[in-house]
Amino acid sequence: MKKIFLTMLIALGCSGVIHAQPASSEGRVQRVITIKNGNLSGILRTIHDLQSGTGVLLTSSDNEHLILSGPKEIVAGFEEIIKQLDVAPVTKKNIETTVYMVIASMQASSASVPAELDPVIKQLKGVFNYKSFRLLDSFVLRSRDTEKADTSGFVPPLDPNVPAHNKIIYQFQYGRVSLDGSENNRVIRYDRMKLGLKVPIPVGTNGQTSYLEVGISTDVDVPEGKKVVVGKTSAVEGAESALILVISAKVVD
Repeated sequence: MKKIFLTMLIALGCSGVIHAQPASSEGRVQRVITIKNGNLSGILRTIHDLQSGTGVLLTSSDNEHLILSGPKEIVAGFEEIIKQLDVAPVTKKNIETTVYMVIASMQASSASVPAELDPVIKQLKGVFNYKSFRLLDSFVLRSRDTEKADTSGFVPPLDPNVPAHNKIIYQFQYGRVSLDGSENNRVIRYDRMKLGLKVPIPVGTNGQTSYLEVGISTDVDVPEGKKVVVGKTSAVEGAESALILVISAKVVD
């Protein structure tokens, strides 16, 4: 930002609007400028960086007004810069991400998934040879556009040989989420999305367990309102199963 307005000052100087003048009272003016959009502190920082050597004095009388005094043409140049700076801040959109962890198995089962996942399951059956699908867990995570987010949780072990208190531990995160496209055709991009799991597995015959770390890590683009298969990882419930990560995203007020 500083570089941009330094460039503006150079341009104004070249056009004769801002140039150094001797510090005399002749030709000096004073202007009271009302800040309309509440960014007084940011404007002050920028102008302070630019005013050195121009003969302009800058003070603030309260939280809404700046007072400029100095050579008329230079003050006019600073007024123009302040007008460029005094704009309403851009409100970041809230993005809601729904995450589904689906267990796919080669073994037939009467378990089912929520009806909202039926189109995804139909696609998965066309690609893989799994015979059954069930929902391990789901959750909703919200953050603002361009920001990061993370959450964690646990679910009961899937292996009957593992004591119930040895939970599957998961952590879900992304480094940045951002919007692209028009309002009616938006795509939500996730950078550095990662689902990490610590899966308890039995060790020996006396109830001892160890933890196996598995996960999914990728960047992904999600059309708003659509459900997207992000990836899959094995070793969650034996060699003939996999955990499949599905997400959907939307902009919310």
